[in-house]
Amino acid sequence: MSVNPPNQKHPLPVPGFKVGTASCGVKSPALRGKRQDVTLIVAECACHAAGVFTKNRFRAACVRSGEKTLASNSENVRAIVANAGNANAGLGEMETVWARQLIETGAEAAGVVSDSVLSASTGVIGTPFPIERIQEKMHEASDSLAADNWEAAAHAIRTTDTFAKWSSAEIEIEGNRYTLTGIAKGSGMIHPNMATMLAFVATDAPIKAAELGPMLKRAADRSFNCISVDGDTSTNDTLYLLSSGIGLGHAPLADTSLFEHALTELCIELATQIVRDGEGVSKFVTIEVSGAACEADARTVGRAVAVSPLVKTAFAGSDANWGRILSAVGNSGIAIDTNRITLSADDVLMFEKGNLHPDYSDEQGMAVFSQDEFTISLDLGMGDAQATVWTGDLTHEYITINAEYRT
Repeated sequence: MSVNPPNQKHPLPVPGFKVGTASCGVKSPALRGKRQDVTLIVAECACHAAGVFTKNRFRAACVRSGEKTLASNSENVRAIVANAGNANAGLGEMETVWARQLIETGAEAAGVVSDSVLSASTGVIGTPFPIERIQEKMHEASDSLAADNWEAAAHAIRTTDTFAKWSSAEIEIEGNRYTLTGIAKGSGMIHPNMATMLAFVATDAPIKAAELGPMLKRAADRSFNCISVDGDTSTNDTLYLLSSGIGLGHAPLADTSLFEHALTELCIELATQIVRDGEGVSKFVTIEVSGAACEADARTVGRAVAVSPLVKTAFAGSDANWGRILSAVGNSGIAIDTNRITLSADDVLMFEKGNLHPDYSDEQGMAVFSQDEFTISLDLGMGDAQATVWTGDLTHEYITINAEYRT
């Protein structure tokens, strides 16, 4: 089930990068040869890189390894190796061993040193990692390396996703044209900090690692940290950004503002695709919060509404239960004045400055909530800051998908 998935153009190749995939049967040997489940992204030169990771304290070995590599080698990253079907998490000491073996296997396939390789895994938690099956078939990934293979990679990182997710952009800065292409996976276990998701973005814009890190965190805060499907944050959530520009001989950008804007928009596109493909989701809901004292407050209020089971089930039932929305705002922990709050659904004014609007009727609200896509607008009346959060409804199908996930 998905809600208005985008009609995507083919992802753009990024100068300095090649991508390959392999079918290793990571989740089950029976799937070998039937679906691609390992991705190899290889840079032709040393890349500057940055990452944002899950805030879950039960973090998988690939997350810990990625943080360590970026801390020591963020200006010389050459590859990403990722698998779908097994998270390699919750497995004690062997988890670290298997994560290292995955990196070494990816490094050999890419023809680079292992200290320059980042890894990511997604799938079932607590199941022994089938490193032997990956080692046997990794040559398929290196054999298929091509500049225009991003779409295949987007398919290969999926788990319960119903469609592959990617986005590309081209920007002109200081007389040069640069490309950004990103792929992502995610459908369930989606919640801020981060949203189970993986996302990899590559660009030939020449930006130093010292600038990429803070920039990527800001972009993630406005995109992947502003979506929620079910309120669960995974052990493996990972977002990587690699820049080949300096390695290709370009001078670092003096002004990175245009690039950051393009990066943020691309991340928003990937993040909202995840919500549109949320497990069991039948509605895509945008929550716009304005009039907050600061952006963090606006985001916190939006998240409180987005994760409320009562609100999400009301969405599912096309029930314009505005009281549940206001209750979620009150539960957000942010200081509010109830006499200043205004609430609308699309262009229907429901609640204005502490009172039910006299012209509002439930029939109007139900008509909005019955749509498969709509916007909730909240003006807190406390300041000038704003933020947008994206969520979906909570349906019986979500329970079915997750009750049967391992079977």
